[in-house]
Formats: sequence, C-alpha cells, structure tokens
Amino acid sequence: MNKNISVMMVIVIIIVISVSLGVFCFIKPSEHFNFAGAESRNALLKQVSDQAIINEKLNGIADEKKYTFTDAYVELNPYKISPLSAVIIFNTNKDEEVDVYINDKFATKIQATSRHIIPVYGLYEDFDNKVRLVMNGEEKTYSIRTKKSNIAYPLNVEYKQEGFYTDELYFTMASYKTYFTGWDIDGKLRFYLTVDNRMDVEWLPNGHFLIGVAEGQFAENFASFVEMDYLGKIYNYYVPSNGYSFEFQVLSDGNYMLAGGDKPVYIDEQVIYSVNKDTGETMDILNIANIIKSIDPEFDGSFLGQKAIRNSFYYDEAQDNLVVSLRGWNAVLSFSYKNKTLNWVFTNPENELFAHDIWRNYLVVSSSGNYPLGQHSVFITPDGNLGLFNNGYDRLHGFENNGNDLVSYYKDNFSSADVYRIINKQADLVWRYDENRSMFSHQYGSFRELNNGNYLIDFGYNLKDEYRLGESGKLSLAEANPDNIYATILEVDKSQNVLFKARSEEGKYRAFKNSLYAPTMANLDVSVLNIHNNLEKSSLMESNSKQINLNNAREWIYTSEFTRNTFTTNYDIKDDDAIDLFFVTENGKIFIFNYKDSDTKRQIFNVDLESGKYALYVKLNDLLYKTNMVIVF
Repeated sequence: MNKNISVMMVIVIIIVISVSLGVFCFIKPSEHFNFAGAESRNALLKQVSDQAIINEKLNGIADEKKYTFTDAYVELNPYKISPLSAVIIFNTNKDEEVDVYINDKFATKIQATSRHIIPVYGLYEDFDNKVRLVMNGEEKTYSIRTKKSNIAYPLNVEYKQEGFYTDELYFTMASYKTYFTGWDIDGKLRFYLTVDNRMDVEWLPNGHFLIGVAEGQFAENFASFVEMDYLGKIYNYYVPSNGYSFEFQVLSDGNYMLAGGDKPVYIDEQVIYSVNKDTGETMDILNIANIIKSIDPEFDGSFLGQKAIRNSFYYDEAQDNLVVSLRGWNAVLSFSYKNKTLNWVFTNPENELFAHDIWRNYLVVSSSGNYPLGQHSVFITPDGNLGLFNNGYDRLHGFENNGNDLVSYYKDNFSSADVYRIINKQADLVWRYDENRSMFSHQYGSFRELNNGNYLIDFGYNLKDEYRLGESGKLSLAEANPDNIYATILEVDKSQNVLFKARSEEGKYRAFKNSLYAPTMANLDVSVLNIHNNLEKSSLMESNSKQINLNNAREWIYTSEFTRNTFTTNYDIKDDDAIDLFFVTENGKIFIFNYKDSDTKRQIFNVDLESGKYALYVKLNDLLYKTNMVIVF
C-alpha cells in the first residue's frame, strides 16, 4: 500500500513538473519579449494616432444628446495641440443656425443642423474669453479660460498706418521655439500649435490648411504632411511617394503639387510632383535633375541633390510655367510642367554651373545687373511677373562651399523683395523693397502678394547690428544663438507705403496672412481621419526565435522612435553601420527589416505588418539589442 502510494506520489510529482514546464514554456515568450512590462507605442505617428481617440470621444458626446443650447459641453484645446481653440457641443430638436461671437465680435455663422459641434478659434491667451452663441432669438454666453502660452518670442508690432485694420492674422513659421503661430494686428497671440509642424502652409477652400509634419526630418525634407484645422484636428494624413519639403500649391482641380526628391528625405535628385488629394497617389512628376542632365550631361552632379536647396516653387497653370528657386545655385528656373522641358534660367551669367555654351540659349539677362542670390519664395504675380525674396547672399560661394564665413565681410550686403518682368529672356526689375538696405537676412525669408494687392515681406533671419559689425562673428554660427538674429515682417502697398511692421526676436522661416473664420461654416465633422500611405511597401524577411537566439540580446541604451515610415534614435549612426529592425510577435515569429546596409543611407520606408503587437529589437552590425518597446500595428 505504501509502495503504491509512493509510486502515485512520484507520478503526481512528474505530472506537476510536466505541467509546470509546459506552462513555463507557454508563457516564456511573453516573459522573454517583455510584452507585459514593455512600453507600448502605436506604429502610427503619435500626432495622428491620438486623433482617433479624441474623435471617438467627441462623437460619443454628440451622440449622447444630453447637452443643450443653454447647457452645452465645452472643452478647451480638445485635440491637445492648439491651446487657443475650443469646441462646444449640444443638440437641438430641429436644424438650427448658430451665430458665434468671440469676445463680443462676430466670428461666423454655423450652418443649420440639430447635432452641433462648433469649433471655436482665436481665443486670447491667459484670458477669460466670452463665447456668445445666438440661435433663433436665444442667446447663451460660455466663459472659456485659457492659460498663458509662455511663448518665448512674441511678435512686437512696431508700426500700423493710421486707419489700417485687418481681421486676418499674421502667421509666422519658426522651428526654434514657437513653431506655427498666428497674431492679430495688435500683436496679440490668437493661435499656436505645440507640435513641430512646418515648413509651408497652404490654405484650402474649406478653411483647413496643409502643413508639413517634421516626421523623418533630414535638412528641411520630411516624410509626411497633413490637412488640419485650427483646432489641430487632422482630416488627412499623407505619406507621399517622394517626400515633402518647403512648398505646397493647391491646383485648380483641387489636387496638390509639392516638392520632394527621387526618394523621400534622403534625396539625390530634386523633383516637383502632383498628388491626388483624395488618395495621396502620385499623378505626375517632374525630375529637375533629369532635365538638367539631358541639356548638359557634364553638369556638376553634386549640385543636383540636396546641395541645390530647392526651397520654393510656383506653378502658373494657365501659362504652364513652373518657376523653381534653387538657392544653392543662386538661380531661378522656369519649366514647362506638362512637357518636362526647361524654358529659362535666371542667374548671373558668370555662374560657373552654367559655363558650358549650351546654357547661352537659356540664360536670362538682367537689364539692371541684379540677379538672385541665395533667394527664397518665388511666385508669379497676377500680372505675370516674377517675385522673389532676394537674400543678397551668394550661397554658391558662401561659407557652405568654403567661402568667407566672417560676418564683417558681408557688412554691405542686404536683402530685398524683388519683382521682375521677364520677356524674351530679359529681366527688368520693376519693384523692389529693401528697407533702406538695412537688413541682411542671409538664411531665410519670404515674399508674397496678398489678396488685397499688398505685399507681405518676411526678413526672416536678420543679423543684429552688434553681431554683424563685430570683427569675429561668423555666419555659420549666427543662428546657433537666437540672440544674434531677429525677424521683421511688413505689409507694404505697391507704392512702398508701410502699412504694418512687426518684429520678433527669433528667426522666422516664412510669414503668411489669413483668416481664422469664413463668414459661414459647417459644423465640425469629428469622424473624418483618412490615412494615405503611398510609399511602396518595404520587404521583410521572416524568421522565428528557434532560428535566431534572442536570449542574449543586450539592452539598447539609446532612444528609439518608430513609426511605419521612420526610425530615429540618438545613437550616432555611422556611414558604415548596418542596422536591422526585428519585430517579434508573442509566439516568437520574427519579421526583419533592413533599415540600413553598411554601404547605403538610412531610409524612409513603409513597414506594413498585420494588426498586433510586436517587440522591437535592433541589430546594430553584429550585435542584437532589445529596446523593451512594443509596437502596436
């Protein structure tokens, strides 16, 4: 009996051990891959992934139908990135129009509906704002208290012409501290984003705007852009085939033209291309490098990629005239976008990039002897002239190309806003504003004609006199310290009368002028969030934890940021480094993506895995590291 009991106990012990081992083997992958304790991040760009949660919340509040005109739901900064905005939600028994007044000033009329989701823009910072709604003879005022922005560099209005007034805001773009901001004519902050979205802003007929997203940034090249409103709500997130940098334009058919490269971000050739606004798919593309090489096969190839600095373009559809600023060449080029041909080149005839005789047929000669120098912000005026912000800095021979770096060397240089009439390859300077040659903005600047016929000029990176006149100051270090530079923004009429002048103690890439509200607006549609990823899907190698030993993976001590299209880290990636990203499932299946070979550049990609959770490992050269991050696709 005791022997039988002993045998039974042994059997039970064996069973228990076997079961325990089975359970251990079953849970081991989860413990090893640390899914439970690891930091979980969405594979979608955070700025975009957060939107879906907020949309669902606001939609649910509107569907509850418990809020009324006199007892509405009010939320400041609902999308968490636009602190001077709010939303008001309520329901009515029938369709009703609502007039919106902000601080006793009429803002807009919201179209009739029974499900009201009213966007509120342009609140004052650190202020108890009064938003008055008027509906069918009833009135209700809601108080919305905002916080102080603590923006380091305000816009200080220095001059307004007597009697000059505008309801539109002056918008500025910067990347040091303030990002995208909007200021009224008194210099009061009325809009700002707390995320680093830039460079260009292009307003759409529906009141939204296009703006770049600093995703995968290299130089001023980005992987994506969004359609957004002043709430910070994203309607469309675009990851286009050829990246985005510096400039958008809305075409007459509603689709978008943008600048990019032969590949996104890390470009070897500059391109201008058009995309479908509904799908983000590429429709047509003009490769500048191909056209230049077809004309001059011996053209210096090192200037066809990033060194060209293609910082702006403008397409006159009626004339099929695409003008492109290539700052690195000190040149503006005109193309036929439809025919993919070059019309002319506006640059100093002594420019060595165009020394070959073939270029004599293309060069525009200036009757005044003035030529583009490190220029920005090209456009075609309504009467067919060429406008540009002339930085007055010889970028081709500047310190970037072993030229003189001492600021004192440039004491006589100045920047200007220029308008040229170009006929039969002759350029006549017909308008110039240079603020008495007092400003030298060597790095950035913008110039545009407004709907009212005035010009908006941004002397964006002016050197301060004390720095500029010093003996030891260097251009290459000017923007390293924002105290060395400032921006001056002016609205000037065509008779060169200054109507508005403001200054910021921070460099500004660009300045714009636009309205917050249309006279009549629709209610907010919180359900819309479209994602258009038009990069080719990246190839992945498949493996598993039986083939690849993950047990000895080291701890990754560097930062890691992953989206479907980008991988960034504070590890200083070397040219000869090889990097693979390992995505490991809970059952040990591994998908491997080659981010960079030892002889290639890093890349923008499209890792498109099935929905689920994946532990992220990094293989750097021959060593494997675990990041303790879980990526959710």
